[in-house]
Amino acid sequence: MDRAHAKRMLVVLVGAVPLVVAGAGLASFLMLRAGLGLVVGALLPFVLSLLVIAALGLALGRAAGRRGHDDV
Repeated sequence: MDRAHAKRMLVVLVGAVPLVVAGAGLASFLMLRAGLGLVVGALLPFVLSLLVIAALGLALGRAAGRRGHDDV
């Protein structure tokens, strides 16, 4: 893959991270308002967002670093 493909993957990651963080913040707010404890309401969405971002980064990094099919 060329450099443009790798840059597109980076743009996807940079665009997706704020959405995941915003979703975790909203989930945390709603869970705390529902009366759940601090561990469940605040830490669980934070940890899950870290895992989602790490998995997305790993997948996009592997896709960006993968060579084309003709380079076998």
